[in-house]
Amino acid sequence: MEEATTMNATYSTAKSVPPQFDYKTDEYRSRFRDEVLDALRERSNTLFDVPTALGKTHTVATTPWGQYPSLTNQKPVIHFHKTRDARDEAAKKSKKAGLDAEVLQGWEEISLPASDAFDWPSIRGKPLRQWIYQQCERNGMRYPEAVHRAKIELNDDLLDEAPLTGIQWADLLPLTRANVDIIHATHQFAFAPPLRNGTVVVFDEQPDFTQNLKDSPDDLSRERIRCAVVAYLDEGEAPIQTLGLLMELSKGGADKPFQGQLQNALTHQTDRDWCVSNDDAHPLAPALTRAIFRAEPRSNGRYVGTATYTPQAPSGFGGSNLNTDQEVTVVFDDENTIQTVRVVPDMSQAHTILGLDAFPTKPLWKLNTGVSFDVNHLLSAPERMVWRRREKQLRVVQVGSDANHYTRGIQNTQKVRALVEELRDRHGDAFSSAITSKAAKDTLKQMMEDAGVNDPTILTFGEQNSRNVLGDEDVGLVVGCIDMGDGPVLDRLAELGLVANPDRKNTECSNCEGDGCRECNHTGKERAEGRGFVGPDARVAERICDSVRRDEVKQAISRYGRNPTNPTDSATVYVHTSVIRPSLLLDDDSEGVDIRATRESEVIAFAREQDETTTKAVWNNTNASRKYATKVLNELVEQGFATLREEEPYGTHIYTVSSDTPSDHFVDLD
Repeated sequence: MEEATTMNATYSTAKSVPPQFDYKTDEYRSRFRDEVLDALRERSNTLFDVPTALGKTHTVATTPWGQYPSLTNQKPVIHFHKTRDARDEAAKKSKKAGLDAEVLQGWEEISLPASDAFDWPSIRGKPLRQWIYQQCERNGMRYPEAVHRAKIELNDDLLDEAPLTGIQWADLLPLTRANVDIIHATHQFAFAPPLRNGTVVVFDEQPDFTQNLKDSPDDLSRERIRCAVVAYLDEGEAPIQTLGLLMELSKGGADKPFQGQLQNALTHQTDRDWCVSNDDAHPLAPALTRAIFRAEPRSNGRYVGTATYTPQAPSGFGGSNLNTDQEVTVVFDDENTIQTVRVVPDMSQAHTILGLDAFPTKPLWKLNTGVSFDVNHLLSAPERMVWRRREKQLRVVQVGSDANHYTRGIQNTQKVRALVEELRDRHGDAFSSAITSKAAKDTLKQMMEDAGVNDPTILTFGEQNSRNVLGDEDVGLVVGCIDMGDGPVLDRLAELGLVANPDRKNTECSNCEGDGCRECNHTGKERAEGRGFVGPDARVAERICDSVRRDEVKQAISRYGRNPTNPTDSATVYVHTSVIRPSLLLDDDSEGVDIRATRESEVIAFAREQDETTTKAVWNNTNASRKYATKVLNELVEQGFATLREEEPYGTHIYTVSSDTPSDHFVDLD
């Protein structure tokens, strides 16, 4: 196989592509810019389906928006990013283009109480740093409000010696009216009302406002939710005091004798001091409680409820007319286990909303923004393929035929190690980067270092979005995929009001022996191979599943070959997962990696130490049979590791095996 530096030659033998498409990068970029401006003129909330490296982020970040006041409602464009690194890269583009740009940082980045230096003074027996952390992380208080409360608790004594810093609404309100072209921030800043009221909002990559229910007491865990709901029920003097009974009442309708009393209790408004004085309190507790009480039955034994949470405005902003509302959605199952909590900022007062995504999943965009988008597919599927191969010069080689789900780490470590060593031998210093799951990152890094890669660059799925750090790499490796599992897919279907079920075999579930359990979604049947679904909305379910399983791999591949306007720039990416097949992203596939069996290794180890050998010699010196020894030696000939000649007069087969032949594995990438 030719090196990545000879990509044009490699493509002479690649799969043929339709010649009729105009695939010039500059023309596509110009088309994208025009269609963005058209969407703003029409005030059409639009989701742009645009391939990576066609300049989605660059176009938004470098357009002089101050020259388009009629399109931007005379406000800065608000550009939200998935990660801080992506935010900072986009901000550099803006400043390089001469734009007046602002970058908003979170309190963890700039606030003094977030540092270890702030172990004094104390508030109610807790060091200031710990108190601020508890209010923000455990009690769900927004940082500006936590600062406001800290100043009250400390009687403003701290301000002269060590000011409490951070982005306040007071900073954002004038900023959104100033002569600024663009404001860059992470997705979480969408909860700041000044940024989403009357502005053009651009989400770079799909946001995900699902609250992950973790075990830590400082996170929004199931136990944390239980404590918060119970605290709110107690504060409102409700006739019940447990989360479980609240869920049962939500399922049973309005025929309980104290239903009216409970409904009245759920209208109780907490004051500012509640979260500070009660460690179990949480600002979301009233909305969570109401959402659970209002829950309706949905598919697959899920119950879904929604409620509006209206944060209290910081002091001095009560009459600002800013829309602070957030929609809180809770999903729990028929065993009263909370599955997801989603808190979405109300974007209804935004001037126009644009979404940028290389592989968009429209239902998930709707869940996480509350917006119904028109979808703009900038390129057709064949156009994308032609552009990637001819302009981006990105070649994709699938290694093996397994999905390799590495959500919990690498299972087939021998194969991955052999693959890494082969790529290092084949490409030398050109191979120095990879993308994999968070769980597999450390293991892969060690493998690459063991193979001689100095300080390898490894990104993880999700982290790679809108990042350009691999744009100049000639060779890349994508290892495995991640899978959200059936449960989260069913939770999202329930939120959407759709119906589909995982495809199942006729065999009994091994976990419950057919009695029905959470593992088999109470069907009593084993999951069918693959990730298929059945039912009226099966295609939506599969698309949601693929948004993580397949699209993260596609995004990872697209991180390479980031210079499509440079005819000398090219890249080859080896993909150790089969989830992108069939796909217009795939150029070649290979047999992958074969780990030698013990007897096979013995045959190869003996044969390569001989100048010449025969089947009989191998048979006599190993545990292999004559037939097995012949099979192994002939495979080595087919693989190019050995030569075969017949010796006269009896036609004896003489094998010469290369001393470089690996005895523990075989890697086929050709």
